[in-house]
Amino acid sequence: MTARRWAIGLATLAAAATPAAGAAASHGPAELVSAGPAGGNGALSAAYAGSSVDGERVFFETLERLVAPDTDNRTDVYENANGVTSLVSTGPAGGNGGVDAFFYGASADGTSVLFGTSERLTAADTDSASDVYARANGTTTLVSTGSTGGNGPQGAFFDGVSVDGARVFFHTSERLTAGDTDSQADVYERSGGATSLVSIGSSGGNGAFPAFFDGASVDGTRVFFDTDERLEPGDTDSVQDVYERTDGNTSLLSIGPDGGGGPFPAFFDAASEDGTRVILATDEILTEPDADANFDVYQRDGGTIKVLSATDDSGNAGFDTLYTGSSRDGLSVFFESAEQLAAGDTDVHVDVFERSGATITRRSAGNGAFDATFAGGAGDGSHVLYETEEKVLAQDTDADVDVYDSAGTTALVSTGSTGGNGPVDAFFADVSEDGARAFFTTAESLIAADSDSVTDVYERAGGTTSVVSRGSGGGNGAFNASFAAASADGATAIFTTSEQLGADDTDSAADVYAARALNGYARPKGASPLRVALVPAYVRCTSPNREHGPPLAFGSCAPPQQASQDLTVGTPDANGQPAASLGFLRLATMAGNPATPADEADVAVSLSITDVRESAGLADYTGEVTATLSARLTDRDGPATTEDFPFDVVAQCAATATAEGSTCSATTTFEAIVPGAVAEGSRAIWQLDAVEILDGSGNTFARQGIFIP
Repeated sequence: MTARRWAIGLATLAAAATPAAGAAASHGPAELVSAGPAGGNGALSAAYAGSSVDGERVFFETLERLVAPDTDNRTDVYENANGVTSLVSTGPAGGNGGVDAFFYGASADGTSVLFGTSERLTAADTDSASDVYARANGTTTLVSTGSTGGNGPQGAFFDGVSVDGARVFFHTSERLTAGDTDSQADVYERSGGATSLVSIGSSGGNGAFPAFFDGASVDGTRVFFDTDERLEPGDTDSVQDVYERTDGNTSLLSIGPDGGGGPFPAFFDAASEDGTRVILATDEILTEPDADANFDVYQRDGGTIKVLSATDDSGNAGFDTLYTGSSRDGLSVFFESAEQLAAGDTDVHVDVFERSGATITRRSAGNGAFDATFAGGAGDGSHVLYETEEKVLAQDTDADVDVYDSAGTTALVSTGSTGGNGPVDAFFADVSEDGARAFFTTAESLIAADSDSVTDVYERAGGTTSVVSRGSGGGNGAFNASFAAASADGATAIFTTSEQLGADDTDSAADVYAARALNGYARPKGASPLRVALVPAYVRCTSPNREHGPPLAFGSCAPPQQASQDLTVGTPDANGQPAASLGFLRLATMAGNPATPADEADVAVSLSITDVRESAGLADYTGEVTATLSARLTDRDGPATTEDFPFDVVAQCAATATAEGSTCSATTTFEAIVPGAVAEGSRAIWQLDAVEILDGSGNTFARQGIFIP
């Protein structure tokens, strides 16, 4: 759909949808992102740059020095992850010179970040021209280099990155490989430490023509670019054409059975996620039933090209048609035109249309003297959001721009419990992938919590409107808020404002904030470590043969019977041995380091029991014991609560050289037992049942408890 405001991957389609019923609409108070341990409240603005798909990593640019390694007064790129701010635009050979750095893009998970600067950050960079760098796992590498160049006076500029960050595309007029012999701008790919020329073909690529990157499949294996140069035998004109490069082969896309060699440029519009369906536009007639000389939308699917904005019954009345969006698979394509392309359209103003299969459908309702503008849509094409001044529904009584949703029926999005019909425009901002959350901006007060008359960021979900651009200490001052991005699930909304929304923001400069959705489960500020004392286990008294002494006048069983018949501990009360046994199980959270791409989060586990003996003969026990407990996990993945699952820790027992019995111990982590179970930043609650220690026969030897001397 409309390009999502993520500086990630290469798909030119972005999924969007209108809110689904029942979706939670409330976000918590916004948190300040653009601050660090060494700054964040100076008179210097911070600008949003990009985010990971889940919104957990936010990238921004600022002149302010936020961490100790930043000692210059130039623009730098920063990352904030789980409340920790780190410097991105640095390297082993530089990072504090008098040169600006700018964010370019990132992998979908945000662990690989691309940025540009003319500063020399690595030893491999010896020029003073702009270069493309990548930072991943705390290491900065030069991207814009090649086997035959990379340090000339020509700058290099970022074009795109695959979702996994493995393929980076950029352009430069410098000759970086032997196959490039011209001095024109070319498109290059950097992958696996090697650079390859993209903008080349079987019959050209080194003429006096620049080439421009258009897009790629999300995995980066299919790359699209345009050039005036004739790169393949089928290209017979000298105007702009669209090409695809995949598996080392170049194909001409902007050609059809009825044309492709005329004096008409062709333009790349989009591609499906896998790159197999490509959408382009041109004035030229490439195939029937396009019979006019106006701008039309085409799609190439495999070796076949078809016109989307025309059918045998419509599309040739002398109106241009402009591509606006498409579903992720490319099967639903949206465009705008003033032509009456489908039933129900009786006006001569711009409407939003969908082409799916052989049918063109109008998605924007209304036939007044107002244009409708495509804004976004669901990833599967089931929902379309658009903006119009027309009063499409009776509840809309103003003459200003509103946001509507078309999904079988039409719904007004830009409305609230206390407003929506004032003389104020509302503009679409973004929508979550699943369509549960829609974001828009308006200066109108739509709910009681918004009492100012400046632009705010709103969310519409489950039929409820809420304001997003608020904090624990502000949100109704005379400061505009500008929407920046939303995570794919809409749970994180990012915006900028000069207003001080919390106590940690004390300046009047623009800052970046992130509002996180309330996940629907209570959690404490902290609950670690957990240390459980262990005591010998005794059989439960179910058939009392006496009464315990007062005040505990309960039925009791005498004599006491240990649960384990195999193991015991030394105690003068039972076996005449010295009482020397101490036991515990300790769990401690390891939060990890959000500033690094690696997931270091874990739970440390320590188990120890001393003076463990065999019941028969009281010899040191040299087998194994097993600590077992049941865990119930609730976290942000959903949010959800897991079914109870067992958690076992095995400890080896070793004889001692003293009069005491064996020591059974183990030191491990939960990740070592269940790999991948502890996610960094998951904010998980572990509810634990009683701890039991089992002997080698599987019988209970010890339980959690206390000893009162």
